[in-house]
Amino acid sequence: MKVTPHGIAQVRDHRESTEQSRAASALPTGGNTLWQVDDDNAIADGVAIDANDVWGAWTLEGARLSAYPILGDGTPAFEFSSFGSGSSGVASAKGADRMAFMESNAAGNDFRIHGFKSTSNGVPDWSFPFPVSDPNLPASSKKVAVSYDGSTVAAVVSDSVTQNSTLYVFEADTGEIRSAWTDPLRMDAVDLTDDGSIALVTQDNLAALVDTSNGNTLFSVAGSGAGNIFYRISGDGNVFVTNGFDLDVYKFDGSTYQRVIHFTTASSWFGGASIVSRDGSTVGSFAGNYANNWLTGEVFLFDVATAQMIGSYPVSGSGSYQGTPVGAESNDNGTVIAFASWGTEFHDWPEVMVFNRAVQLIGQIDFPGSAFGVDASADGQYVVGSSKHVHANQFGSGGRIELIQVPPQPTPTPTATATPTPTMTPTPTPSITPSVTPTPTATVTPTATPRATPRPRPTPFPRPLPP
Repeated sequence: MKVTPHGIAQVRDHRESTEQSRAASALPTGGNTLWQVDDDNAIADGVAIDANDVWGAWTLEGARLSAYPILGDGTPAFEFSSFGSGSSGVASAKGADRMAFMESNAAGNDFRIHGFKSTSNGVPDWSFPFPVSDPNLPASSKKVAVSYDGSTVAAVVSDSVTQNSTLYVFEADTGEIRSAWTDPLRMDAVDLTDDGSIALVTQDNLAALVDTSNGNTLFSVAGSGAGNIFYRISGDGNVFVTNGFDLDVYKFDGSTYQRVIHFTTASSWFGGASIVSRDGSTVGSFAGNYANNWLTGEVFLFDVATAQMIGSYPVSGSGSYQGTPVGAESNDNGTVIAFASWGTEFHDWPEVMVFNRAVQLIGQIDFPGSAFGVDASADGQYVVGSSKHVHANQFGSGGRIELIQVPPQPTPTPTATATPTPTMTPTPTPSITPSVTPTPTATVTPTATPRATPRPRPTPFPRPLPP
């Protein structure tokens, strides 16, 4: 153990576990489990992967950051926590050695963010205590992002006193605040372009593209619902996705963003698991059916250049637990796309499903409980998932992080690749911003990611809210 000015760091050189001895078990769809790590108390809430490491965010008792070398056996190179309990979130740069760890204590009244590299050895390169906090909206991996080039870190936090939310943008190497933007509409998630110049902020049902140099809004548009909803943007900023009851894809035409894909299907919620590939060529979404207790759903993939659906993959199950989709990630060119869900009572489909661009299942992770996070490496070689040991609807603690390797996928044909604008500087007029009601009418606010506290409990029942 190390005691530093930033908190407590645990550095481990070796650890034996029965979980690691089960490594390299073959998956029937072609993926290989490289290693898995289990914790009897903490839940693996969020996960991120870069070229060197898997970064795990553990919550509840034993909440911490864990750094796992990809080519290791699941033994962490180091671990870090300021609090030892509470909630946490992670994000990492896919093209550089830089990650960010966001944490809040068990009471939810102390929020912090830290910058790390793989060589940090458990001591943050920098730390920042947020001046605001909200016990009802703790730290999570949806609320922190790192640009692909490792230059920029962004995070969104809420203030329980003023009811405002703030986007903070940091210089990734130093932790210096580049800009901050405060707004009364709640901020649920953030994503960044490759160079960190644009942040896409999910504000309930509003998508806001923000200039990170000054906090000015470049473009905004309403989605089709709120709650359990996360918007994503391509690496160059040319393509972004909004969702909810509909899946909508917007593309920059040289002067503004135009909607190029609009898709919906009966009783389906697209908000929890949608993604656009870094190159903007491919959009994917795992839509869950909220009308039958989330026991059916369907994965859809779209080609952005032609605005056509590539294909779909339906799933169905039974039991009393909800199979709610909760996350999606892609490799750089959209040839490997992974989706995470809570899964059903009887594990009728894998909690993490990995598809190629032909919508064929090429890998999977079968967790003992619900998946809460997923990520894919830039080259698509690795997919990692994080989970709870039991289903999200059940009381219980414990969690797992598992890394798999999937077969190489062919590069897509040129017709399936979107042509980006060489110099993308979006300057659409603010007048196209639709009005948004800050407090949508609803009976229950869905939370697909459990709001972790130091005691085991089931995840609240998720219901989408109307736009």
